[in-house]
Amino acid sequence: MRWQRGSTTLLITISLGAVVLLVVSSSAVVLDQPNDPLNDEVALQPGDNPYAYLDENDELSVDITENNPNLDNEGVNPDAFAAQETLFYITYDGNESAEAWIDHEGTGVTFVVDGEPIESESNAVRLTSENDAVPVGVEVDTRVAEVAPGDRLIDEISVHARPANSEAIGDADNDANSDDDDDSGTVTTVESPDSTARNVEILSLAAEVETEVDLRHLHVGDPAVRLTDLTFVSTNSGNVEFEVRGTTDPPPETSAMPLGADALGYYTVEFATADQPINEATTELVVDRGYLAETDVNPEQLAVYRATETGWKQTKTTVVNTNNETVRLRVTSTGFSAFAVAAERPALVPVEATLSTDQVAAGETLTVTVNLNNNGRAPASDVRVQIVTADERELVSDEAVTVNAEVGETTTESIVVRLNSSGEYNLVLTGPALEAGSGGSGIGTNKTIAQSVTVTEQPDDQAVSETGDASSINAPNDGSADTGVSDGTEVIDDREEAVSERSGISLTDLGGIALLIGIVLTTLFLFRRAPR
Repeated sequence: MRWQRGSTTLLITISLGAVVLLVVSSSAVVLDQPNDPLNDEVALQPGDNPYAYLDENDELSVDITENNPNLDNEGVNPDAFAAQETLFYITYDGNESAEAWIDHEGTGVTFVVDGEPIESESNAVRLTSENDAVPVGVEVDTRVAEVAPGDRLIDEISVHARPANSEAIGDADNDANSDDDDDSGTVTTVESPDSTARNVEILSLAAEVETEVDLRHLHVGDPAVRLTDLTFVSTNSGNVEFEVRGTTDPPPETSAMPLGADALGYYTVEFATADQPINEATTELVVDRGYLAETDVNPEQLAVYRATETGWKQTKTTVVNTNNETVRLRVTSTGFSAFAVAAERPALVPVEATLSTDQVAAGETLTVTVNLNNNGRAPASDVRVQIVTADERELVSDEAVTVNAEVGETTTESIVVRLNSSGEYNLVLTGPALEAGSGGSGIGTNKTIAQSVTVTEQPDDQAVSETGDASSINAPNDGSADTGVSDGTEVIDDREEAVSERSGISLTDLGGIALLIGIVLTTLFLFRRAPR
């Protein structure tokens, strides 16, 4: 049987002009409706909605703008459109099982089946003679796409189809058993009780043969971190059962993560029979790029650690594929137990701190000199550290100091501190990459520096110097003060100016007004005396 790649045009252009509540029809699929054939057995068929239809070339089109002849408004709000669960169907008319998946170069658009992406070969959807019409939905993330009205998110998709491999990948409901046989007679069943657990049963496991299990995007802590595949080689044959589980919390009886290893999630592989003889084990994970951006993690910082009797040990982790949406990791180990998906960061450990003085006057500065070891898993590059007071968490360092240190390197930094009020202060060194110091150093993130600082009032001579002008203004001008006549004259001038500002009339102005009034009165008197 020959399989070919098919492609179809998708006109997804977002218009923000209208808000439409979408209702997905639950009616059955009619397979003899018109469709867009990709080959003799696989075709695309519009769903029961006004957005997907066959154009004049009998190609599937998805249009949610005002150009869609089936819409009577100015388009669809992208948030409402993202709720569409049955946009179109992948239909299948073959006898053998097949797999199909979609890829595209769009941004912010994800095609899903039962809420799970189907945009890579590893998470293809199963097509069978019974499951012959798979509903494909779409999710539009306008935050990632940075959508503006009229922006086109995607132009074309490619639908890939191939004969199914021998691995069981689960049914469309993602919550029932799925059985399949391979050439050696091995039967694999994967049960999915929820998004964070997979129960796997393998019958007639062959020894020294690589066995692969599709875990259907098991959530590892955050849903943005997902486990897709598990592969192992056993030295024994027979039947095996195991559970794979993801969690945000550390697995029981595991130690703390190493300094600088920031756990994003955990997963465990636990066999029903302990001490399984496995000499090769591989898992694959995908991590959403949007999640990495939110947590300020570069793909190069991703690493996986395995729990051992002596603590967490880093296992071989390789970035095998990246695209605009996800980063794929392959993890290789010598067996299964508990694993932690982590971001490797710097961890600055303060080992010694000294003060230039332990007593200063209010408003004066002192310098804190601190030695920092980078005991983390990544270099420190422009990492900010500051000093605050222990009680009020008031920032007292004049400006932040940036630290640069390779892994294992020690650096010395000087931080200028200014305290403006008298009292006793404990100082705290704080920063995003600081870890608490060991032993009795007592310094680190939210830890108090061992030495306290006494801040005194300013000396009297400084206080007099700063307030001298104000005192001379308020002093009486009796000629006995040392300030002299000039100071008294200055005070008088200030007061006269103040009076002038309050009334707005000077003595000269008052004399002129009096003269004018006298002239008016004299004129009136002479007028009354004049003969009539």
